[in-house]
Amino acid sequence: DSPTQRVGGEVAKEFKEVQHLFPMYSLANVQNFEEFTEFVKRVKKLSGREEIEFVCEYKFDGLAVEIIYNEGIITKASTRGDGFIGEDVTNNIKTVKNVPLSVPFKEEIAIYGEVIMFKEDFVKLNEEKEKLGEETFANPRNAAAGSLRQLDPKITASRKLRFYAYYIKSNSNIETKKQSENIEILRSWKFSVPDIFVSSDLNEIREYHKKIESQRENLPFDIDGIVVKINDLELHEKLGNVGKDVRWAVAWKFKPEQGITKVKNVIFQVGRTGVITPVAELEPVKIKGATISRVSLHNFDEIKKLGLKIGDTVVVERSGDVIPYIVKVIENERTGTETQILHPETCPECGSKVVKLEGEVAYRCINNSCPAQIVEKLKYVVSKGKFDIQGLGDEIIEKLFKLGYIKDIADIFSLDAKKLYLAGVGEKNSLKIEKSIQSSKTIEYSKFITSLSIRYVGEQTSKLLAQKFQPIENLINSTYEDLIKTEGIGKVVANSIISFFRNEQNLKTIKKMLDLGVKIIYPKTEKSTISGKTVVITGTLKNFSRDEIKKILEALGCKVTESVSSKTDYLILGENPGSKYEKAKKLGIKIISEEEFLELTLKTPQELKNLISKDKNLSLF
Repeated sequence: DSPTQRVGGEVAKEFKEVQHLFPMYSLANVQNFEEFTEFVKRVKKLSGREEIEFVCEYKFDGLAVEIIYNEGIITKASTRGDGFIGEDVTNNIKTVKNVPLSVPFKEEIAIYGEVIMFKEDFVKLNEEKEKLGEETFANPRNAAAGSLRQLDPKITASRKLRFYAYYIKSNSNIETKKQSENIEILRSWKFSVPDIFVSSDLNEIREYHKKIESQRENLPFDIDGIVVKINDLELHEKLGNVGKDVRWAVAWKFKPEQGITKVKNVIFQVGRTGVITPVAELEPVKIKGATISRVSLHNFDEIKKLGLKIGDTVVVERSGDVIPYIVKVIENERTGTETQILHPETCPECGSKVVKLEGEVAYRCINNSCPAQIVEKLKYVVSKGKFDIQGLGDEIIEKLFKLGYIKDIADIFSLDAKKLYLAGVGEKNSLKIEKSIQSSKTIEYSKFITSLSIRYVGEQTSKLLAQKFQPIENLINSTYEDLIKTEGIGKVVANSIISFFRNEQNLKTIKKMLDLGVKIIYPKTEKSTISGKTVVITGTLKNFSRDEIKKILEALGCKVTESVSSKTDYLILGENPGSKYEKAKKLGIKIISEEEFLELTLKTPQELKNLISKDKNLSLF
């Protein structure tokens, strides 16, 4: 606990990715009392309870962080990232003065909370940056996020960040039954925690929401709503999650801040799949620290719904105080000079025909060679979660395309420092980008599929396809019947995949990528007696970490979930099990020890670890 432990360490070269101890799920939003009431009806139905107690907390407008303690001390801290993998900010979190460096709990435990910056510290920081002629932050949330994500921890230490804890999770028994008890434990461990309000009366919760909304401007930090959680922790386990959102909590947002301005013009942007998005150009208006001069109108049905015309005076909101959009048109401000907004007959970028396909709201350019689509695909393929090529930003991509150095996504892998230098990139950066391109060429199969920009195929669908269709030839040659049999693949997605791989140009691009040295790492799968089973883990295992056992089970063809339900086939029982053990016994789930698990697989711990080793399992097209 020495103050010297808070001094920033060495400057890092990059942020390393780390897997969370438990998934960091997000919260669904409700905007009003009616939507909140629907949430309550839903959880009552799912839980089978007529009376449910809720705990209400501030919804901080900051950066979500997981802090892991083991043997009572901080071992790791990471940002939310995609909910499963985040960025390692351990050295930086130690510089945040109100984060306890130790806790009186010796087992491994995860503390979840929000890193924020107080309003007065935000103002002082921007004043200092203005004096130095540096770019200022738009709001305290951006300042907090930017300050925590500094490669030099000493900069983070100078920024007066604070951490508010609001949740605990561990594989060991914490001996709490309610979320309100968790808050009190966190308080006793010297964490800063939000004020809470506990009630089962919906009208009382509505009044609490109104009260906090009226007080928000007087708080020392930004909040954009309240979080309403079921107080009973057993129901958290029972209800689990749906997609990326938990079922046991909801964010009840405050009414967004608004501004009034005029629509000067509407332009049309072409996305990587050809969708044409109308964008309104506005007379600049300041809303909560940010100057808004453009907003997406999404599609032409939305324009029709708003009754919007060029020249209209409009009300603009920032959703979640982040994304701006037009709420309504102030019709009595019209002068008669306003003009209708019509969809383009031809693509504004390539002049090709624009179509509106049956069942879609979007107009689309159907020319796969459209320059705008190609540029957007190039930006997408180098981004995080795809090939993740560091330094190859949007401006450089646009310039390389304009100069003819890259004409499709495969050409990315033919770039070298010389071409980059000729395109105006500095010598040092050119060498760095070339190195990043070379190291990116070995890629996980699911990320490779995502990078192809197949319509309707995102990260989750790519993972499903990567497990089922190996090697890539099997995916290319898959039939509609093969795809539709895959859990999570519907008719629309299946037809989109078939259409993509029947396109000769797409096949040439894939072959070209592989010819240029791109290597695909296929996920290892091995048939076992528990293939296809749904498995939950509780407690600490002797031979495997939580991350290892999860990856091993997936390699064996199992589905690993966080909560026990009637669909669970096996509960693997470790030392110091949590409430999942009692729930599994109640439901009659098959409970097996670590030794029984090894017997089912007919493998030693080392043989199972070899399944998830870093050896490259490569296959070329």
